Amino acid sequence: MTLALRYAVRSDVGLLREGNEDSAYAGPHLLAVADGMGGHAAGEVASAATITTIAPLDAEDPGPDLVSALADAVATANLRLQELIISDPAIEGMGTTLTALLWSDGYAALCHIGDSRAYLLRDGQFIQITHDHTLVQSLVDEGKITEDDVATHPHRSLLLRALDGRTIAEPDLAPLETYPGDRYLLCSDGLSGVVTEQTLHQTLAAVRDPDKAALRLVELAIKGGGPDNITCIVADVIDTHSSRVAPTWQPVFAGAAANGAPADLRPPARQSSPATRAMRLSRTAPQPVMPEEPPTGVWPAGPAGYRDGYTGSFDTQAFEPGGFGQADGRRDTGPNRVRDTAAFERAAGFLGHEDAQDGPEDDDRGGRGGSHRAKRHRYDDDDDYAPHGKRRWPIVTASLALLVLLIGGGGYGFWQYNQSQYYVGVDQNGYVSIFRGTNQSLAGISLSSLVQRSTLKVSELRSTDQTTLTQTITQSSVNDAQLLIDQLQSQVNDCKQQWQAVAAWPAKNAAYQAEVANAAKSKGRIKVPPSANPGPQPTAPEAANCAPAAAFAITVPASPTTAPASHPTTTSTARPTTSPTPTSSARASTTPQAAG
Repeated sequence: MTLALRYAVRSDVGLLREGNEDSAYAGPHLLAVADGMGGHAAGEVASAATITTIAPLDAEDPGPDLVSALADAVATANLRLQELIISDPAIEGMGTTLTALLWSDGYAALCHIGDSRAYLLRDGQFIQITHDHTLVQSLVDEGKITEDDVATHPHRSLLLRALDGRTIAEPDLAPLETYPGDRYLLCSDGLSGVVTEQTLHQTLAAVRDPDKAALRLVELAIKGGGPDNITCIVADVIDTHSSRVAPTWQPVFAGAAANGAPADLRPPARQSSPATRAMRLSRTAPQPVMPEEPPTGVWPAGPAGYRDGYTGSFDTQAFEPGGFGQADGRRDTGPNRVRDTAAFERAAGFLGHEDAQDGPEDDDRGGRGGSHRAKRHRYDDDDDYAPHGKRRWPIVTASLALLVLLIGGGGYGFWQYNQSQYYVGVDQNGYVSIFRGTNQSLAGISLSSLVQRSTLKVSELRSTDQTTLTQTITQSSVNDAQLLIDQLQSQVNDCKQQWQAVAAWPAKNAAYQAEVANAAKSKGRIKVPPSANPGPQPTAPEAANCAPAAAFAITVPASPTTAPASHPTTTSTARPTTSPTPTSSARASTTPQAAG
């Protein structure tokens, strides 16, 4: 029995992100997904550098110890990130998650760090085989919150471990034993955070083809809102002797890493269907354009000895941030080599500027050779101007070039400063959002762009916060801006709960009063349980602390109701008492401090 993999990879930018910071690689012996983080600090560089650093594992013999091979590759990738940060301090805040599966002869090693995930479908059982390195997962493990609280926790995206080039990498490493019929799913949190585990299970169990299953999972995440980049790999373990389908041998790069990969190693385009066409029309952010010709990434033909199905190994030595592997022009190999200009010698008899000869024919016909020397003798001694007056042009040209450099340098410096600024404001649809840049316009061009839109409506905030957000709140980073939005969301949730309590109390009190009346009529035969007492009437939040109830689509009765009476006994008759007048006091909510 010979086991092999049949796999497919898909990556999508989602509906809210401007670019794809995910990267992925799928090959006959290596599956890997990386979710970059850092935004302007080059999260796509971190994920692409990590994937291209560990990709050569697919073409090398890792030996019997797959776990050690993966651990060494991850350490090398982390060192690569450190080198990139040293060469360009502007990207120091970048980082990435990594979930990778190294497979060989029915055995596998799993590497995991961050919150990307790996799942296994075996004999109908679907389990998550990785453990998230997040704050909320640690709280769940400690029993402080439940799994249901994770989706709404304000710090659900906070990672405890990642590859960042600044700290020692501490991935989870484990050996796995695989069997024919196993199906693996590796994905970023853009999929697992939107699509439920039950839906993942049903989709993987129902769609047999890996490529169609991966495409279906991406479409499900898009239908769920697509708030983040979406990347997934679906891989099946098959027995090559008994299976009717062939294994996959073609390596594929996806996401940010595909920008530096050869065209034949990029993922296939999404199939055209009514659902996908409608999905593309619904996008709210520009999509990255795939370059026609890849700048780097070659699989040169190598010597014999590679595994079956390979033609060589992937060259990632020239990877640089921003260029994703610019080709080395010094090499005299490949289609982009620098050619020797000596090959373009002038043909014999060609008359250039230095070869043209003076003569009567040139003077009479305006210098057929077109040389400066022929034209120079056309000036007479009686002319009012002389040719040497043209020497002023180099000075003018140098001055103009200097002016252009000054203007260009100043413009670039301003653009760099503007791109490093962030603020929290309100988008055109009334949602609290994070913007990059400054809330200004220059010559009718906006100097800011939308980074992330939250689900918080500005109408749900109290009036002072609405005024402050209209004027925008400057923040130093995306994380600081997200913390501010989380604080505002917490205040809104408190106000909403208060209004719900105020709206629900009249009905609860009316039911309680009816039970009290029945108990009074029964002369002690009927007892009202203490749990039926709704308690004192809750006070309505003050306008200075909360938005009106209408902002939350909550209707509050205008007329006062009676308060609950004391619990009746068998020897006394209880009567309803007048409810106390609501006081104007309300719990004050904390105003978030806007960072400078």
